[in-house]
Amino acid sequence: MRLVLTSKNINLVKAKLPKEEREKVKPDDYLTKIIKYIPSEVVVLYITLYGVASAAKTEIPFVLITWLIFVVGVLGTVLYLWRIAQVNDRLQIFISAGAFVVWVFALGGPFSNLLWYNPVYGALLLPIYTFFIPIFVGK
Repeated sequence: MRLVLTSKNINLVKAKLPKEEREKVKPDDYLTKIIKYIPSEVVVLYITLYGVASAAKTEIPFVLITWLIFVVGVLGTVLYLWRIAQVNDRLQIFISAGAFVVWVFALGGPFSNLLWYNPVYGALLLPIYTFFIPIFVGK
């Protein structure tokens, strides 16, 4: 189950389970929240598409393509969680999309073409976002 289990939504999840399974369901701990918030499936999609585009860097409008791949990743995160993983918590979907954006920003991706971009910003932002989101969200 990809939905982050919180004290707010755990009763909804329990209601869908057989009676004997309900007691086993507990709110997610910190590490489980981190894993569920990071859209690893979309990260793999992004790495693959970016790698293909990088191989053809001189033959295509690379900057435009990298921004399109980024947008596909953001939309892919939302659609994947909503339609495939069946996460109905809008906050979790928003946080996961944010995690994807922060992750791409940390790598550089299309952001590296912006004049103000410095890889240090992403290197600082990624661990801060990843560390604090599970602490403040989903109590």
